[in-house]
Amino acid sequence: MLIVLLVFALLALLVATILAPLPWLPPVFWAHGVLAMAALPLIMAAMQHFVPVLTRSRGSGTALSWLPVGLVLVGALLLLVFSGVLTWGWIAPLAALVLLAAVWMLLWMRQRSHHALGGAHPGLAWYEAALVCLLLGMTAAALIAVFPQWQASLRQFHLHINLYGFIGLTAVGTLQVLFPTVTGHADPGVSRRLRQDLKGAFIGAVLLALGRTLDVLWMTVPGILFWLWPLTRMAWIWLRIDSRRIFAWHGAAPVLAAATLGLILALVGVALPGVVSLDIFLAGFMFPLVSGAASQLLPVWVRPGRQTDWHDKARAAIGRYNGVRALFYLSSALLPLFGYRCGAMAGLLALLWFVAGLAYWGLNDWLQGTGGTNGA
Repeated sequence: MLIVLLVFALLALLVATILAPLPWLPPVFWAHGVLAMAALPLIMAAMQHFVPVLTRSRGSGTALSWLPVGLVLVGALLLLVFSGVLTWGWIAPLAALVLLAAVWMLLWMRQRSHHALGGAHPGLAWYEAALVCLLLGMTAAALIAVFPQWQASLRQFHLHINLYGFIGLTAVGTLQVLFPTVTGHADPGVSRRLRQDLKGAFIGAVLLALGRTLDVLWMTVPGILFWLWPLTRMAWIWLRIDSRRIFAWHGAAPVLAAATLGLILALVGVALPGVVSLDIFLAGFMFPLVSGAASQLLPVWVRPGRQTDWHDKARAAIGRYNGVRALFYLSSALLPLFGYRCGAMAGLLALLWFVAGLAYWGLNDWLQGTGGTNGA
């Protein structure tokens, strides 16, 4: 299911980026197409993959494993609302469904944490904090129907707590564990750093969202600074661990590093007037995040179990020229800061290139597996 959701998320990113400039549907439609219908289910499925690893326990079980599929359907109904097919009265019940899904996931994580042998990995707490942010964001969305006069403010809180709370905390909590695996170099301080930095990142996300909601810089700027500290510290540690891999032409490390820098620039863009930080967040952060994670994890999802020479070759094929793509992603993160709304095009080209390479690898691997290559 993770593979299907990953492909779906990649396609959603591509379609939304290409069609968003057209006047057929409002921007909120395309944003929720990516975030609600693609990113949210993918993140929930990824959490179900990583939580058993972080707690040294079994898988999520059949019922919970279908939760991401249900969220895709909720996202589809939400798009019908923003396209005018359904009325705005659907917003509150749909938000309530996502809220219940977050509660279900949070209770499952707490149960796994309590029963983890030797205690859960500190990365699990980042997932729990991310789900708390999702609960806050969905509560704000549900309240729009109750307090329509506060719609603009509630939407601002809903947007920013989901972007920099739910997605941001999930991503950074995962990246700190994933990057040493990518480089093959241990990060002995990662557990301590995860424990120390979570509070600041969570407070930063809440302050940032409240600051944007109330339109006050004295809350927004401290929130950004709280968030920037763990990000810059993580980036500095990465450079010390293996700068050669980060500046390489191939592999997952360059695009994961580009995603980290993209999130830093998106946070900076929140405080700058006239800058649409969502543009930076999507093209400068989410594009390289998804493609970098796929470069490293997709072979494991395709063939779970013992790592073999096939996994190494698959990662090499999927991650080929990721270093060049990282430069495109960084362009998408930097250009909006200078007033260029077309900055997403560079990231879109890199993502198209990655998807094309992924399709070529998948087809070639399938042909070899069926003997089609030998037959040719």
